[in-house]
Amino acid sequence: MVAPGCGHLIQPGPTRQSGLRASMPELPEVEFCRRSLERWCGNHQILGFSLLDPRCVRASTKARPSAGLAEGAELLSATFSQPPGPLLRHGKRILWRFGDRALLLHLGMTGKWSRQPSPHAKIRLELRDGPLFFIDPRLLGGVVPLTWQEGQTALGAGLGPDALGNPLPPLAGRRAVKVALMDQAVVAGLGNVQAMEALWRAGLRPTLPAEEVTGERHTRLDRAVQVQLLGSLQMLEGAEEITYVEEAGSTNPFPIYQRDGEPCPTCGTILERLVQSGRSTVWCPRCQP
Repeated sequence: MVAPGCGHLIQPGPTRQSGLRASMPELPEVEFCRRSLERWCGNHQILGFSLLDPRCVRASTKARPSAGLAEGAELLSATFSQPPGPLLRHGKRILWRFGDRALLLHLGMTGKWSRQPSPHAKIRLELRDGPLFFIDPRLLGGVVPLTWQEGQTALGAGLGPDALGNPLPPLAGRRAVKVALMDQAVVAGLGNVQAMEALWRAGLRPTLPAEEVTGERHTRLDRAVQVQLLGSLQMLEGAEEITYVEEAGSTNPFPIYQRDGEPCPTCGTILERLVQSGRSTVWCPRCQP
């Protein structure tokens, strides 16, 4: 099979083309965000902050923008006044420790942390070497202020094992295997694109009932998930920040994502498209019988 692609929302490097549909950040993008924050901030004290849009401060990751916390500025002030500590990730969530307090970060569909200013910036942090911004044009992401103890519980609450570096748990039920893989309560971090590409790599039909993915099939899928995630992370190395596909200059680096009607990179069969749980799935009828 072809070499693993990079994260579906980003393409490092200067040469890009626009026009692809945006999709929610998946594990590679969120892990890239965690590593970037760690690189930019380390153990350096936050020198100051500005809350540019209070709606981004939420009571939980599921709260809507209209539910922004009225006391958001005070909670962030109490958090950023303490020295930053480790950044932990589970699935698509990041927990950033600040002494006995913490922030649970979620990117939504278009959120990112950047060193570059933007009219869509929601939070500005002052670092020793310049500002850092939380940017979110659609305001579907945000930050959740918590105590450190609360944050440790909230990080993995309701989620299955992290998809990266952990064995794929047994899959059960009659629902399609791709739908099962996207269930964060089953395995945390996989979304539409990573699940789609992993199933193609494993040679498994996306509509196959989850309960039929056992034995050798499960072994192949487990291996394919890791190859897909690790390949995505490897391709992200050297990028400065996330660039979403709806921004000027993104390319589609994936073998089959959005490539229905094109030949399969492995066998040349025309790739087909179907819809599962409201999400598009591209697959190869020959490689994924």
